[in-house]
Amino acid sequence: MARRYRQPSISLERTQDPGKDLFAYLFLLIMVFSFMLLMSTSENQPTLPGQKGPRHEDAGRSRLAAVSFEKIGRLVKRGDGIYLKFDNTFYNPVTEMDRLEADQRIAILGARDGSEKRVLYLEEDPAHPVLLTEYLHAFQHLSRRGIGIAFAERIK
Repeated sequence: MARRYRQPSISLERTQDPGKDLFAYLFLLIMVFSFMLLMSTSENQPTLPGQKGPRHEDAGRSRLAAVSFEKIGRLVKRGDGIYLKFDNTFYNPVTEMDRLEADQRIAILGARDGSEKRVLYLEEDPAHPVLLTEYLHAFQHLSRRGIGIAFAERIK
């Protein structure tokens, strides 16, 4: 028995619509052209000469510090006023600044230039929401006495 080897023949049959191919090529050509046009117009935007970004020479002013729980307070409403609350002790930031300093609730930090900074650490109290204007009113009296505010978060 003789075997016959058949050579595979390639048959090209039209299975697609040539109009769809032509439309796809034209669509691609239009999209490429419009993309190139948009990219070339965005490069010609005028910029101000000599305008540079900020220099980052120092590492920043933010520091991570370990603070004892006794020095972390909250700003809460009590009656018709706003008070600083440390544990169960309340301080009026307007009238009782001397008592706040005497109880050592204000942290004293050494700066890089050798001077000392006085900082009051506050944390958020979601149970007693305080308005921004009330925060600013309390901070105004603290900053007049040279006391900075730092926001703290208890890590468990």
